[in-house]
Amino acid sequence: MRKVFKVILILLIPVFMLCGCFLLILAIDFFMSKDKVVDSLGKCETEIFLTYGEFQDYTDYAKYTYKNVDFSRNKYFKKITPESEKELIAHIGDFTSWVAAHKENDPENELVVGYDFDYASISDDDYVYIYDDPDYPYLGNYNVYFFDTETMTLYYFHNNI
Repeated sequence: MRKVFKVILILLIPVFMLCGCFLLILAIDFFMSKDKVVDSLGKCETEIFLTYGEFQDYTDYAKYTYKNVDFSRNKYFKKITPESEKELIAHIGDFTSWVAAHKENDPENELVVGYDFDYASISDDDYVYIYDDPDYPYLGNYNVYFFDTETMTLYYFHNNI
């Protein structure tokens, strides 16, 4: 009986070790994962990330610059169309109104001070990806990714009520 117990123990120890390693890898991936849409563009040259709020109520604005980006196989970004431009402008308009509201509460906040998006940067050569969370009302929880090809800059807008 003791020999059987030792054999079972010897066989189970590596299984527990492998399970522990697997769980550790999953935990690291969960806590350290970056935005898959941003990652789909490759390595950025510079990154600016500004935020206001906490946990469920927060607004984020980021800018990433790139040297080269290939959109030909990108599963997220699509060339901007008149329809997607209207959608983009609606989301950025909502986002800008939230930045203005935050300015009333905290005029020195990093997001309020650093928000610098210019609608004039939108052109026919640009790319966009918009995710609206279906569990929220329209413009309630969204991620907007706008890539300006002239400046090779990705703009990220997130808001959630």
